[in-house]
Amino acid sequence: MEGGAEIVLLKGRKVWKPVKLLDMIKTKKLLWPVLLLLPALVIYGVFFIFPFFFTFYLSFMQWNLISPDIEPVGLQNYQNLFADKVFWISLTNTAFYVAVTVPLSMLLGLGLAVLVEGAGRYREVYRFLLFIPVVASLAVTSYVWMLLMNPTNGLINALLAYLEIAGPNWLNDPQWALLSLMIIGVWKALGYNIVLYIAGLKGIDKRLYEAAEMDGAGKWKQFTAITMPMLSPVHFFVLLVSIINSFQLFTTIHIMTHGAPNNATNVLVYEVWQEAFQFFDIGKASALSMVMFIVVLLITILQIRFSESKVHYQ
Repeated sequence: MEGGAEIVLLKGRKVWKPVKLLDMIKTKKLLWPVLLLLPALVIYGVFFIFPFFFTFYLSFMQWNLISPDIEPVGLQNYQNLFADKVFWISLTNTAFYVAVTVPLSMLLGLGLAVLVEGAGRYREVYRFLLFIPVVASLAVTSYVWMLLMNPTNGLINALLAYLEIAGPNWLNDPQWALLSLMIIGVWKALGYNIVLYIAGLKGIDKRLYEAAEMDGAGKWKQFTAITMPMLSPVHFFVLLVSIINSFQLFTTIHIMTHGAPNNATNVLVYEVWQEAFQFFDIGKASALSMVMFIVVLLITILQIRFSESKVHYQ
């Protein structure tokens, strides 16, 4: 039996016969698979299913995280959330961050993947160097970036001064603070995207390029007519993962800016943390978490619907 079906002999030939779940329960064939999955199901339930429904429950409650009293308030938390100016600023900053970092990290990842694959004997070295940001601790690298972006003695402004360019106050200027975090976000995501695109490039049949070259197609034509369409599943996966990861921006803000200056770098996840652990308004933090979940879910559904006609797996 495999995948809800069993192999039976019909006129001397092996054929697949669907097995009903009720039949599996009656014959106890489901017991062993359930026992094997049970540890993973328990972990998933404790750390994912229960927190989700508990957060949904708390979004209709008033609780300060310390008091044992939890009072129902209905939709008050959502009303307070949508009336909060900081929420709309955080939502705008998050949308802007996602809209810039996701396509930029995808374009750079694809371009560098193509260059690395054509680098000959040094391709392994380039892969190693470009993948370092992925495995490096974001907390540690955030402090390194703070030193690099120091307005008075940071390396970046020193290089700009050498080129006779006045360097900005990266993390303290409202016009540059979020952009600084975008630079770090793209740098962090680049190596992961490169690895995915390299895997996609290796899966493309080389005979397609040979046939296109025989027909007189140049490198750019081969890239647009063969590489890009054949990488559509990778594009979809990278886009989906990049958007979800971008919505989870927290560490760099918590270490580098704390949402400053004047909420210029405040995003949804950081506001959830503030509402829960600085202002002890668990109900409002839970309501914001549910709003984030709905936003990401809608974006994911739209991506899947759009990909039905754009993504080709063969």
